[in-house]
Amino acid sequence: MVEMLEEEGITVTADTVIELVPLSSAETGIAPQSANGGSDGNVLVITNEDGSKVTKDTLLLVTDDGIGFADMNEVMARANKGYTHRNDKVMVHAVAYYDSYSDGYLYYRPLKVNFDYKKYKECDASYIGVCYECTGSVYSYPSLTYLNPTVTHSIVLEKYHPAENKVYSKEKPYPANLAILPAAGSAGSAGSSLTFNLVVDGKTIDDWAPLI
Repeated sequence: MVEMLEEEGITVTADTVIELVPLSSAETGIAPQSANGGSDGNVLVITNEDGSKVTKDTLLLVTDDGIGFADMNEVMARANKGYTHRNDKVMVHAVAYYDSYSDGYLYYRPLKVNFDYKKYKECDASYIGVCYECTGSVYSYPSLTYLNPTVTHSIVLEKYHPAENKVYSKEKPYPANLAILPAAGSAGSAGSSLTFNLVVDGKTIDDWAPLI
């Protein structure tokens, strides 16, 4: 699995945290919207920390049957270059960047989001949208003094007809003197998340993956 992740350009060290997390449908402000809802499955989330800098890589697989995968064996097989299974078409790789601070609780300062994708078979990926969103209470930094009950900071990255294997990026840093304590909640309100919207061969799908 480490070799597979490194082939995708993802750093893996002894301190890297790798999680398979549930994938749930969710509505987002990114257009276009899905008419068919989401599907069951999971996404692979890889977390690396370097001081206060944190990156979370999220691997999302898109197939003719929907989005997601059933288990780790499928993740590993489908991530291999050139492998096709169940009419697999593309994989989208998104990365959320943020600073994090702690006084017993974890506070976040969203910075930017990246994505790239690759095809497993010939298809038309006419649109890919990724939204990195953080919702919670606002605190001052560095004192971490409570200021405001609720804020949502969204970083939306949209590309029509994106080039395969090209990294796209959108920066929208939260103010350096502020931090967000993400709201706790169940799927759909995790406080920090990535939302994917895709149109592949005319099929529109939108899905959501928690980051915390």
